[in-house]
Amino acid sequence: MISYKNISIAYDGKTLLSGLDLEVGRGEKVVLWGPSGAGKSSLMSLLLGFHTPAEGAVALDGERIDAQTIDHVRQRIAWVPQEASLPVEFVSQLADIPFSFRASRQLRPERQTLIETFTKLGLGAEIYDRRLAEISAGEKQRIMIAIATLLQKPVLLLDEPTSALDPASTDLLAGFMHSLQKTTILAISHDNRFIKSFERQIRIG
Repeated sequence: MISYKNISIAYDGKTLLSGLDLEVGRGEKVVLWGPSGAGKSSLMSLLLGFHTPAEGAVALDGERIDAQTIDHVRQRIAWVPQEASLPVEFVSQLADIPFSFRASRQLRPERQTLIETFTKLGLGAEIYDRRLAEISAGEKQRIMIAIATLLQKPVLLLDEPTSALDPASTDLLAGFMHSLQKTTILAISHDNRFIKSFERQIRIG
């Protein structure tokens, strides 16, 4: 599903990665771990087309990612960054944003479906009507992950999804991830508890 071939990444004359090969199969759950600055986030950025490798090629489902294909590639990816600017006041408004675009309008979930997904991640139904300013960073992370999964994309990218979670919430998230049997998941984490829950754990750096 995801293919990195002979990837080299360099910034400001410094090589982060060289000659990396990585294949992630359809429906597989893979976590990248290792020291900060080793290139984990850069690898994820290549999939999103935020930059290009110094050498090598990246492909999604056999389609090489470049300037001509990136729009089509992005339509098949849901991405939850570690931190994001949330330009709305209420959780309900945040939940509506991804489904306001033409490509995903038909997937707009009923309120009850969204609440059921929240519940699987340890969030109470009342959070749907709360202000974002009133909830914790960990709750925001889980809300964004719940919304991302309801987009029904074949690929889900998660950048440090447990950075604000306690152990119990981390375990809930890990279980939820593995319940998404058809979804290919690529995550970045420094959380040993979360890392150990994955079937494939790949050290970068």
